[in-house]
Parts: sequence; C-alpha cells; structure tokens
Amino acid sequence: MKQKYILGIYDKLINEIKYNKKNDDSEIIAYLKNCSNESHYLYKIKFSKKQGKIKYAHQKRIHNLHPNAPDFIKSDCDINPELENLIPAVLKELNIQERDLEFCWAENNILIIKQICQMEEVSKENRFFLYCFQTVFNANSSIKESLNDKFFSLKKEEEIELFIHRKQYALQNLSNDLIKIINPNSPQDIYNFSADYTKIDCLKIIYLYLEKLLIFIEKEYQTYLDINNKVPFRSILVKELEIETKLNFVKTHLSNSNLNDNLYKLAYQPLLKIATIKIQEKITYNEFYYCIDYINELHNLFQANNEAICEEVMKDWLFELNFNALDFFDYETDLITKQLESMDSDIEKTDFLFHLLKNFNQCRNKNFRKFNQKIPPIKEQLISWIEEEIEYLSKKKNLGMFNSSNTPNTENKVKIQTSLSVAQLSYFFKLLIKVKIIIHKYC
Repeated sequence: MKQKYILGIYDKLINEIKYNKKNDDSEIIAYLKNCSNESHYLYKIKFSKKQGKIKYAHQKRIHNLHPNAPDFIKSDCDINPELENLIPAVLKELNIQERDLEFCWAENNILIIKQICQMEEVSKENRFFLYCFQTVFNANSSIKESLNDKFFSLKKEEEIELFIHRKQYALQNLSNDLIKIINPNSPQDIYNFSADYTKIDCLKIIYLYLEKLLIFIEKEYQTYLDINNKVPFRSILVKELEIETKLNFVKTHLSNSNLNDNLYKLAYQPLLKIATIKIQEKITYNEFYYCIDYINELHNLFQANNEAICEEVMKDWLFELNFNALDFFDYETDLITKQLESMDSDIEKTDFLFHLLKNFNQCRNKNFRKFNQKIPPIKEQLISWIEEEIEYLSKKKNLGMFNSSNTPNTENKVKIQTSLSVAQLSYFFKLLIKVKIIIHKYC
C-alpha cells in the first residue's frame, strides 16, 4: 500500500509564503485565538550590577505565542527592593503604559513584564509568523504520533528500515530546499528571527520544525537510520558542545607533539572537518560519528601517554583509528618506498615487504567506521599495495632467470682452418676413429 505523505501541511505553508497565497486574515486571527486563551506581549529585562551601578538590558517584546516567548511563572524568589524601585524608570524608557501589566521575577535578576493585548492589535506580519509557528508546532505532534503508529504496525525489519529511510529522505529534501531559499549568513543565523517577521523568518520557523522531526527520527529509530544521510545541523551543534573540552584537549596535545608538518595536517583533518561544517554542506552520520569517535579515542590515547608523541606513535594511532584518507595512504607508501630505495638487493626488499605485510595483517583497527566512506579501510589499502610490490619483485626475479637461461652463449670459440675438402676431412676423421685415436663417447 502506498505510504501517506506526511509533510503536506509544510508544503502548503511554504507555497503560501513563496507565492503570497495566505489565508484570509480573519481565519488566521480565529486560528491563533483558538491556540491560546490569552493574548499578551512579554518583555524580558535583565538587571546586572557592575562597580556599584545597576544596569539593565532588554529584548524587544514578543507575543506569548512566539516560539521564543519566556515563561511567565510567578515564583516566591526574594525580590531585590533596589531593582523593584527601577521598574517605573524601565517602563518609561520602553514606553510601556502602566495598565494591564503583570510582573514576575525569574532567577539571575530577570524581570518578565506581561502586557495584555488583543490579537487584532498585533501586526499582520507578526500574526502570520505566529500562525506559521503554531501550525508546524501542532503538525509535528500529529506527525510524530503517525510515525509511531506506522512503525509499530510493521512486522519485518526490511519494511521498517525502508519506511524510516523514506521519511528521512522526504524531510531532508524539503530542509535542503528551504536552506537554499533562506541562504543564511552563518549557521546560527538560521535560528534567529528578525523583529520584522519577514517571509524568511516564516521559512526559518518551518525549517526549525523540520529539523526537530529529523532529530526525533534520529533518537527514536536510531537502529534503522540511513547512515549515509545528512545529520541535522542542530544535532551537530549539540554534539559539538558535548565534546568541546575533549576537542580543545586534543588540539593542544597535537600542537605539542613532535610531528612533521605533513603528519600534523593529516592528524588534524577530522578535527577540521567538525570545526568547519556549514549548514549548506552535507556531512553524513557515518562521517560525523567517525570524527566524534576519532576525537574521543585520541583524547583517551593522549591521556594515557604523558610524554610528547613522536611520528611513529601517531602513525600507529591513525592506522588503528582507520584514518583511510588517500593523503595518509600516500604518506605511508612514500615512507616505505624510500626505505626500499635504500636497499641493495631484491631479496632484501622482498624480505622487508613480507615483514611489513605480517605486521599489518596482525594489526587491528579500533574504529569500524572509516574517515572516507567511498574507499577501503587503510589496512586493506596498505596490504593491497604491499602485495602488489611483492608480486612485482617476484615477477622481476622470474623474468631475470628466464632471460639468463635463454641467452645464447657468446663466448669466443676456437676455429681451425684446413685445406682439406669435406670428403677428405670426413675420411680423415673416420680413420682416427678406426685406429681409436678418437673414441666416441657412447660407444
């Protein structure tokens, strides 16, 4: 049976925004009123005290249906009378009329001001932004429920995997289309909204909730994910924060290690890949989690080794961590080639290569993932190259033996010149044999 398309509401909203096919304003107002019993603005004031002077900073007011609306919860926390005395001055500066106001204090000297307003008083652009947010917010709850229902109705592993992959692709494709339209200046820009509530802001909120769906699938159905699909950028940001301390630790120890420039750049590649991810670029789950595992493993290895790391140790670590970049393969094979060139005989070279082959075969990779998913693991690459070198030397040796056995003997032979005819010479040798001066070998 054909699976139902779950993102119809998103497509409808995107078309409304792109082609100005918005719902009637009265319908939007009615929808928003149905989302909340209250309509009010919220002001967030942050007080701080420096050098004995009290200062405050404020954010532009936002509606209670806005995605970033602060919680308005009256608490029993102690109120600083000095700060409370500043409220009239704050209201005057922000041009807030002292009617229909409520106040609540949050932790860290934050004051939330609540100002009642009618939905009709909210600007048309703001109302449509709130409408987009509330629509995708409510849609996500229905979509998650639908995904769970379908997931538990499937019996075969293959069907479940195919189902999850299709949902991943649908969400990822629509997210990619939105990123192209939004074209954010920086990764953080996608998560910030302007005070003008433009079309781009509306598309950003849609992107944000598509990403939330992707993260939901990532967490709930991790076993069935397509690991070659793109990681949601918010997942990357969260993971980066988790490993920030370890990442800085590894960077510092790499810089302090006794490595040549080429090897240092190689070891730094996975760190650079994490640090320079852009929201428009694609990094798959496989690639991303390889970099995370790489950082964690290097962190553990550096902790276990207090001394500065030499080149041989770093090479071994990169091999164990399955760092299969072609640059590392070239680096390793160049070193082997230089050692071979210093040897005099092919026998010595073959023995050296067989010794290397044994060592590589006996080594193991700690990481089952690969840095580059499109090429073989570094162990396979190096073993294959060494085997080809051994085969070349063997063929070279066999070819040399064949040529020597088939080379005609060019040594100078002794020649005797005589005036006898052939018949006379034949009769002469016959007489020599007859008197047994010349004795035939097989007689």
